[in-house]
Amino acid sequence: MMPCPSRNSGKSGEMRNTQSNDELVLKGLPICPGVGIGHVHIADPDLAVQPIDLTLRQMRAEKARYTAAVGTTRHRLLEHVATVHGQASSEIKAILEIHEALLNDDSFHDQVRKRIIIERKDAAWCLWQEATSLISRFDAMRDPYFAARSEDVRDMSLNLLGVLSGGKGNADRKAEKDHILVSRYLHSSDAIFAQRNDSRGFASESRALVSHAAILLKGFAMPSVGGIDGLLDQAREGDPVVVDGTNGAVILRPAAATIEALRLQKETAAYPDKTGSVGCVSADGTRIVLKANIENPDQVKLMLQYGLDGIGLFRTEFLVSAEGQMPTEQAQYAAYRAVIENAHGRVVTIRTFDIGGDKTMGLAVRCTGRNPVLGLRGIRRHLAKNPDELRTQFRAIFRAAADAPVGILIPMVTTVEDIVETKRHWVSVGEELERAGIAHSRNVVLGAMIETPAAAAAVADIISEVSFISLGTNDLLQFFMAADRDNESVLNYQDATHPAFLWLLRHVIEQVRSVGREADVTVCGEVASDMRVFPHLVRMGYRSFSVSPVSSAAFRSVCADVDLNETDKGESHANCLHP
Repeated sequence: MMPCPSRNSGKSGEMRNTQSNDELVLKGLPICPGVGIGHVHIADPDLAVQPIDLTLRQMRAEKARYTAAVGTTRHRLLEHVATVHGQASSEIKAILEIHEALLNDDSFHDQVRKRIIIERKDAAWCLWQEATSLISRFDAMRDPYFAARSEDVRDMSLNLLGVLSGGKGNADRKAEKDHILVSRYLHSSDAIFAQRNDSRGFASESRALVSHAAILLKGFAMPSVGGIDGLLDQAREGDPVVVDGTNGAVILRPAAATIEALRLQKETAAYPDKTGSVGCVSADGTRIVLKANIENPDQVKLMLQYGLDGIGLFRTEFLVSAEGQMPTEQAQYAAYRAVIENAHGRVVTIRTFDIGGDKTMGLAVRCTGRNPVLGLRGIRRHLAKNPDELRTQFRAIFRAAADAPVGILIPMVTTVEDIVETKRHWVSVGEELERAGIAHSRNVVLGAMIETPAAAAAVADIISEVSFISLGTNDLLQFFMAADRDNESVLNYQDATHPAFLWLLRHVIEQVRSVGREADVTVCGEVASDMRVFPHLVRMGYRSFSVSPVSSAAFRSVCADVDLNETDKGESHANCLHP
């Protein structure tokens, strides 16, 4: 964290809220759904980094002390890598690799050592000055990927400062049982700390919802909320607290009745070790298909645990290394085969690498341009620059599919021509495998993501070229409303209940219904998990959704209250926009 005046930890009670028995609800932004109940444990250490003047002899010794601290921190990180090796998800390993790369950045450490000589100040002060400068440059960048990297730099620096001060890094701390981790920032080491110490939930002031820590928290299925203004001003160490990751709220000093109600909600949401799918049925008996969004092979168990109908979206970007190294065909085959086998015959939908824009995996595969989100990303990048990468992924999936129901989903489709060109590679790869006598499935089906307004407008033509479509509602909303979903200044336009956006969603399902293909449509993305929008979508005619597994209980609960025989006010608002 940035240096700040020492904060009262709450132990003495001198600065504790005099109305500490009053329940206080703080609204934020959902990171991972679910309910966590416990006591506040504040993650951020109280740092007061002050400069210490050095003599010439002390400067030489201080440089050596800093170099030794870097070595110690690097060694501890390698120990963490060894701890999670073989059991951690692929994105945890990738994030640890990024932290290792930061620690191995000699240019950064050289600048710190130069500051020690030039400014004649101690290593901790010079480290923090250099880190603050780098963090400021990252924070000023429009690209949310780079902006979120400031959290990684701050995290690394905190670990180094801990070693320099004779203490331990962020990941080596301890916490009492039944705690909720409360933090000003979203640090990866805090997320790993929370998981290793069995935290009941995570709450943060940070809005870096594309940070590595946010990704980790979702992978851990830990109830989490970010973007809570003033959280550290209100929370005190040991306070009773509830994290409601489903609704994006933190309740400090909750009343007994509130705790009991949320505890019941939490128990109702649990579906441990299901052997079959758990139905999702509306009040009038209409069945809704619920599938899982996953980001690595380890998360298939969540699909089974929560009784979902299959994998609606397997994001493959985390198979790419932190440095942008693309996985080999054999590495991909192994990952896809693991998912397919562990799905036990349920449908598996694998999305091809969606890289570019805000989905950047290392400088080697960056999408450049003034507005990279609208540049060469997804299938555009493959068709224009990297067809061999697409063909390799096709080969790996075809080989891994065997006799299981598998679909390949193409991201960032804009025109029918995108599909036609993709199918050319699809057919060619199949023919190559056939000629080589390599075992592969001939029953894999092709799908298109509808996440651009152009694709939504031409959806009837696009679905005629593929076996299924999936609505990528995150990008569809930001492109349709012309509002960057990572720009806090225009978040008010990111409202999925806006009549214009509801009209667009209704237009899509009506166009698909006109060609008799409504059964081949799935809705995914954060909008699919918005309980305000879900009932409207069901009433419009959408019957398949792909969601975070831990959100499934909320879906079933809301769906049970939806009666399709009743008029939907939100849908009638959308009707007003029909031409």
